[in-house]
Amino acid sequence: MLILSRNEVEQLLDPQEINSALEDGFKSLSSGQLNVPPRNQVIAPKGILVGMPAYMPENLMSVKLVTVFHENTPSHQATITLFDSNTGTPIAFMDGEHITAMRTAACAIISAKHLARTNSKSLAIVGAGVLGHAHLKMIGTLIGIEEIFVASRNFSHAQALAAHDSRARAVDSIQQAISHADIVCMCTSSAEPVIQKDWLKQGVHISSVGYRPPGGELPRDLVEAGHIFVESKVAYKEPPVGCSELQGLTPDSGTELGEFLLNQKEGRRNEIETTIYKSMGHAMEDLVTANLVYQKAVKQNIGKQIEL
Repeated sequence: MLILSRNEVEQLLDPQEINSALEDGFKSLSSGQLNVPPRNQVIAPKGILVGMPAYMPENLMSVKLVTVFHENTPSHQATITLFDSNTGTPIAFMDGEHITAMRTAACAIISAKHLARTNSKSLAIVGAGVLGHAHLKMIGTLIGIEEIFVASRNFSHAQALAAHDSRARAVDSIQQAISHADIVCMCTSSAEPVIQKDWLKQGVHISSVGYRPPGGELPRDLVEAGHIFVESKVAYKEPPVGCSELQGLTPDSGTELGEFLLNQKEGRRNEIETTIYKSMGHAMEDLVTANLVYQKAVKQNIGKQIEL
């Protein structure tokens, strides 16, 4: 069994390769090629443990175990195990924290690539934690971005994140950040909305990856007014399977990213509508990213083999 540390996973993950693998994964998901049961969770006094298994043809099966303890730093910790899809044999065990952050950010950037207006030049990152840092790394795969505004509840955190990119600058408020942005990347763990609909530019694209049931970072009036895109229609189910912000809406009101990528459903309809990608986090994303890491590790002879 191959063991891969966080440092090794970071070394092996390439942003462009993640995007390509995930786009293929979205297509496979929407065409019904995956077997992904609803995720389940156990509740402890201060947090949760979530299980996310998945099977996709021509890939190793995967299961991610992730804990979410908001009083802890980091709040999310995870491992991913890969299994041979023909024999069931455990093949690899790796850090899942970095994969979770990077695949989450990659999906948000993929949504911006396809759904933001073609002349988009400015982007806002709301939240300067682990996911904010991952988004900033992935923005390098997005063509045409000239300005990046970073906002956080803690201004020093926004400053620290902005220091990693010459295009980025920290701003005093979330309103200031998003009012100038063509693309808004929401990366908070807030249980309450942190933006308002009237702060946004016309024709903005928003990605939201925050997960904090029973609440969330998006306001209801914005969700109801926007053109919604999701990883899977499962997002409309109750947490922990789906997203709190989509409760009460019908699945027909949203489009899967894979449906758009397969040319089955339309994307942005005009230059003035608000497009919203609401992420719940999907096991497909862990499967394809972990398989990518494993394949590169074997090719480059990285990691440690152990016998169980």
